[in-house]
Amino acid sequence: MKHKPVIGIIGGGQLARMFIEEALRYNIDCIIVDADDQCPASSIAYDHIVGSIAEAAPLLKLGAITDVLTYDIEHIYIKPLFELEKQGKLLIPSPHILQIVQDKALQKNFYLDNNIPSAPFQLVSRPEEWKEVIWKKFVAKSRREGYDGRGVQIMTVDDLQNTINIPFEGVAILEEFIECKKEISIIVARNQHGDITCFPPVEMEFDSEANLVTMLLCPASINSELLTKANDLSVKIVEAMKGVGIFAVELFVDINDNIYVNEMAPRPHNSGHHTIEACYTSQYEQLLRILLDLPLGSTELIKPAVMINLLGPKEFSGSYYLHGYNEILKLPGVYVHLYGKATSRPMRKLGHITILGDTLADAKEKAIEVQHQVSIRSMNN
Repeated sequence: MKHKPVIGIIGGGQLARMFIEEALRYNIDCIIVDADDQCPASSIAYDHIVGSIAEAAPLLKLGAITDVLTYDIEHIYIKPLFELEKQGKLLIPSPHILQIVQDKALQKNFYLDNNIPSAPFQLVSRPEEWKEVIWKKFVAKSRREGYDGRGVQIMTVDDLQNTINIPFEGVAILEEFIECKKEISIIVARNQHGDITCFPPVEMEFDSEANLVTMLLCPASINSELLTKANDLSVKIVEAMKGVGIFAVELFVDINDNIYVNEMAPRPHNSGHHTIEACYTSQYEQLLRILLDLPLGSTELIKPAVMINLLGPKEFSGSYYLHGYNEILKLPGVYVHLYGKATSRPMRKLGHITILGDTLADAKEKAIEVQHQVSIRSMNN
């Protein structure tokens, strides 16, 4: 590259941090916008515009001093992004995709319009409409702003006997509860020329209380027929959106092996962290290649992998440390990633650990040992 582009990232969380780590290997400078002057990406970004991603001025300033823009989070002020696009600024993915993803009603209707299987749903806006739900068990989702398990609640009609139990104000999505035997995720990469690749599918195990991924296993234990269906469906979504960038497609596999789309995130994703060590090209490097208009890399799995999230304990908030380093680093194929967040709070993502094995069973056995050995502890104890 004769011209060394500067990449702008809206948001400075752990996704931006891990992306910048890849960009530095290519000698590419990244500038971030984030209101927190101590956000995870701030210590390694070339520059940091301290400003809210919910305001126009910081986003327009970022657009003026960078060559291409991408995102660490999709819940951002979208109007200035359309202005930048009109000015000829390259944004990956495009603002119109963010617009769909920010609004779960638009996202669900997009699936309907494109014959993409997703759970049947109802839109409700007033408390009395909740009682008209047609399923005994359903999933309630806030129409906007849901992230990392927030804004999602599994409910039954019995919960609605009293309107005080209604979890969200304003417009919400009520989805039929899918009895699923697996939840899987596929990371899809599509570049500006329409070339497309899929990373091997991962299987997710959740913390039921926080609705956060606690263990991720790759490859997912699905047969070749399901793998083809899942890949084809994920590609169909991205191509229908004419998407450019990295997209995480979350899928339900029900007890009859039907596949339904849960949600889609137009950015690197928690379910792709393992690709840093487990694949020839990580999800972050793949996004970097797309932004720089370089060929897509191989998504082939080098070794089976398990990833576990390091979450803030419920018992405390404040400064913390990771206990158990000595024990887990004696194990081969264990990689610790801490995100540089100054304080812990209940269920906050503070880092992750990737464990590689010769087989998935080997990796999972080591991962269980790692879970037993490590913990987030308060610096005050």
